Amino acid sequence: MRRLFYGGVARHQEMGVWTVDRGVPQVVRGRTISQTGWGSREQLLQAAVCSKEPAVPQLWLCGGNGELPPVYQRYVASGVEMRTIRRHGRAVGVAYQDDFAEYCLLTGVLPSDLAASREAQTTAVFEGIEDALSDAGMTFADVVRTWLYMDNILDWYDPFNRARDAFFKSRAVYDGLVPASTGIGSANLYGSAITACAIALKPRQPSAVTVEPIPSPLQCAALEYGSSFSRAVEIGTPECRTLMVSGTASIEPGGATAHVNDVPRQIQLTMDVTEAILASRGMGWRNVTRAIMYLKKAAYMPEWQEWLRTHCLERLPLITIEADVCRDDLLVEIEVDAIKRA
Repeated sequence: MRRLFYGGVARHQEMGVWTVDRGVPQVVRGRTISQTGWGSREQLLQAAVCSKEPAVPQLWLCGGNGELPPVYQRYVASGVEMRTIRRHGRAVGVAYQDDFAEYCLLTGVLPSDLAASREAQTTAVFEGIEDALSDAGMTFADVVRTWLYMDNILDWYDPFNRARDAFFKSRAVYDGLVPASTGIGSANLYGSAITACAIALKPRQPSAVTVEPIPSPLQCAALEYGSSFSRAVEIGTPECRTLMVSGTASIEPGGATAHVNDVPRQIQLTMDVTEAILASRGMGWRNVTRAIMYLKKAAYMPEWQEWLRTHCLERLPLITIEADVCRDDLLVEIEVDAIKRA
C-alpha cells in the first residue's frame, strides 16, 4: 500500500483477501470512499454483503466458484470533506476536491428496470452515471474512466457495444475524451445485466490539470475495431501524473486475438503491452499502485504466479479474479493504475 499526499489530500488504494466470517479488514487510516469486492455467489450470499446497506458506496460481484479466494479493493482518503451521492436508496458515489480538481467516484450504478432488455439496461446505466454526476455539477464529458461489469458477457458483447456507441454519439463523447475502460464478465447479486463504476473530474485550475488519452505502442486503438474506449488515460497536475490503463489483453496490433489457447503466451503479451504503455509515459512496474488480473479460469493461476515469480513481481499491488473476458479466445486481462511524481 502506497499512501500518497498530493493536491492537499492524502489518498491510497487498498486491496487484498476477505473471508466470509470476518469480512473485509477495517480501514486503519482515512475514510473509504469506494469499495468493490468479488467472490463466488455462495460466498457473497453467506456473507450477506448486500443486506448491510452501508453508507460507503460499494459493489459486490460474483466471480468463479470459490477456487480463488474472495478479494476486495477500496479507495481511501483523508484530510478532505466528502459528499455522498445517493440514488434509489443506495450510496452510489462520493464527490470531493483537492487543490487542483473536483472529483466524483461512482460505484455500483444500476439500471432502474432489471427486467428491461440488456441493451436498454446498458443505456440506463450510462444515463444513471450521467444523472449521478449532476449532483457533483458534472456531465458525462467529465468522465475519465469506467468499469462495466456484465453478466454472461460473451452472449451480448456486440449489442452492449452498439448501446454504448449510441449513447456516446448522443452525448458527443467522440468529440472529446473517450474514457479509459474495463468491460469484464462479472454478475452481481442484484440480478442486473450490467452495473458500472466511473471516475470523473473537473479541473479547478484548468491550466494546472491535463487529461489526455494515451495510445498503446504495441496495439491499435480499440476504436479501430469497434470498441469505444481509450487504451489509457493520464491525468497530470503540477505534483504528479496518474496513468489509468484500461483492461488489456493478448491482442495483436491489427486487433485480432494473439496466441489462441496458449495461456503463458497470452499472459506474456498482455504484460508486454501493459509495460509498453507504462514505459511510454516514463513509468514501470515500480510506479504501479493498483492492478487487477482477470483470469477466464481459476486453473490459469499457476501460470500467472509463475510469470510473477519469474519477473520478480510477487509484491505488485495486485488482486486476481476469475471472470470472463470479452472474447471467448481471450484467456486473461489486466488493468493497472500508476503514479509518477513530477
